[in-house]
This record gives sequence, structure tokens and C-alpha cells, in this order.
Amino acid sequence: MRPEGADCYVKLLCNKADNNKVVGFHILSPSAGEITQGIGIAMKCGATKDMIDAVVGIHPTVAEEYVGLDKTKEEFPDAKKSGC
Repeated sequence: MRPEGADCYVKLLCNKADNNKVVGFHILSPSAGEITQGIGIAMKCGATKDMIDAVVGIHPTVAEEYVGLDKTKEEFPDAKKSGC
């Protein structure tokens, strides 16, 4: 479990031209190895952003932050989310 107050970074890279298919992701956090394995499997299965939003993140890890990411770098270049 993430130490209280620890910083983390999560980002999904999606192809807008292909139904928001997940083509990559970034993560800096505790449990990043386990989260990478889960997101990697989803990517191999052709996951889209909507599919990621429809599941429960790998609990109890910061992977739960991938579910419901709602800001794009295009619209919000300095987007940040608190509570991570």
C-alpha cells in the first residue's frame, strides 16, 4: 500500500484515431511492477480508455488512479490530480 502523502505519477497514452485504444502508459509509484503487468495484459488484449474506466484498479495500489482519468494533455497541459 502507498505510504500516506507519497507522490506518484500515472498517465495513459491513447490513440484517439483508434477508439482511444491504450497504446502506452507511464507510472512512477510503489507497486509499479504489479501495475505494469496488469496494464500490459490489458494493452495486449486491445483495451480502450472506456474499458480501463469500466474496471476496478489493482487494489490496494495507485493503479486505482488509472480508472477515471479525465484530463488530456492536449486540453490541460499542466493537469494534476490530487489524492494520488
